[in-house]
Amino acid sequence: MPADSRLHSLVKVAPPPPGEDVVRGKELADNVRPLPAREDRCYMTSRKQVLRLQSAIASALAPRMTEILRRDASGEARKAVADFFELYEKKPILNNKGGSLFNDSLSLYVTMRLLDPEFILESGTYRGNSAWLFRQACPRAGIQTHDVDLGQLAHRVEDVVYVEGDWVDSPLPDFDPARAVAFFDDHINHALRLRQAHDRGFRRALFDDNFPAHNLYATGGQPVPSLAMLMDDTLEPGETFTWVRHGKRYSYRFDPEHAQGARALIARYLPLPDLTAITRYSPQSGLTYVELLD
Repeated sequence: MPADSRLHSLVKVAPPPPGEDVVRGKELADNVRPLPAREDRCYMTSRKQVLRLQSAIASALAPRMTEILRRDASGEARKAVADFFELYEKKPILNNKGGSLFNDSLSLYVTMRLLDPEFILESGTYRGNSAWLFRQACPRAGIQTHDVDLGQLAHRVEDVVYVEGDWVDSPLPDFDPARAVAFFDDHINHALRLRQAHDRGFRRALFDDNFPAHNLYATGGQPVPSLAMLMDDTLEPGETFTWVRHGKRYSYRFDPEHAQGARALIARYLPLPDLTAITRYSPQSGLTYVELLD
């Protein structure tokens, strides 16, 4: 993509000349033309207000990051959020519709940067946005990303290992469980992925699309039972859930034994805060951090 068609920095774009009001509906100049994804069409250019937005985001994320790390992470969260704003204008995939957009990308970047793992396993490569984010967040980490179909991959990072196929069928490098993180964004049921991650030695993981039972319509091909459903004591044995998304009907029958076996592996369950009300961008998709028992 030519440099002049990239989104200008959220912080560095110059304000209008003194005395010049904003013209409603005025087209942007060619070098800042609107881009397909919503957050590339709508953004602040006033430095003071961008900094206020960053502060609000960091304030929302810092308590959870502090809980995850078991130490005060406020300063690290603020710095990571500010760095993400500078980074996001350089993203190689301008339209990642169907994958992580601004809110999820920001949360993934901040969380992985503060966790600082030596090895990252990803299931659900899609177009390659998250693998790129992980490399920016963790420059020295080994990264291995899997997808059953790499035909949708739009960007490769030179030193990331891309594997076509289910991650459970592929060898992994030796890794320290205390210094590794698995990330699942593959629409495979969370109970299964949780057990597989535990069996293969992972003790820290991030899961996407973690919606409760009453929000199963929020994404297609839900990974049921989701982590939220595993933690929900109100679900009844054999309870059947049906939902419709974009005209397609889905159904799932709850198996408590299947859920309980996976739930028993969870040592800590920490959903990340939803930034939607702060950024006003597309809703987040339920990112959740878990630690697994030894």
